[in-house]
Amino acid sequence: MLEASVDLEVDVTAEDVYQAHRERVKEASQLGFSVSQERVPVDTGTLQQSGFPPEFREEDVVFGYTAEHAATMEYGDGPRYVPIEPLMRWGERIGKGRGFGYYVATEVIPEKGIQSQPYLRPAAERMKPWLDNHGLDL
Repeated sequence: MLEASVDLEVDVTAEDVYQAHRERVKEASQLGFSVSQERVPVDTGTLQQSGFPPEFREEDVVFGYTAEHAATMEYGDGPRYVPIEPLMRWGERIGKGRGFGYYVATEVIPEKGIQSQPYLRPAAERMKPWLDNHGLDL
């Protein structure tokens, strides 16, 4: 006759479960931040350098960008008048000359607005499958 016994004793506290959950959420956020850093539009680097890595704020983990133009680059903006000189310098930086920057500032943006260049939304989309695979939701 074959006998077997199993002694199952699990020494896991609620705090252990809570900390494991926080760690998984932070790992997902680190993935998201990495994706956003790869996708963020770069001209002078101001926007990319304004990114802050995942950190807990109470029960939420957050990451993001603090540059003044962060939302405009993510979502775009409607037609409006913008300062000309910064776009003339931009035209020079991209090798198309000051005249191109002037054209964009005086013709394109006032008529068509600023096109979105998403970098945070793709990060969130990339985080979803990771969270799903780890039993979490975004």
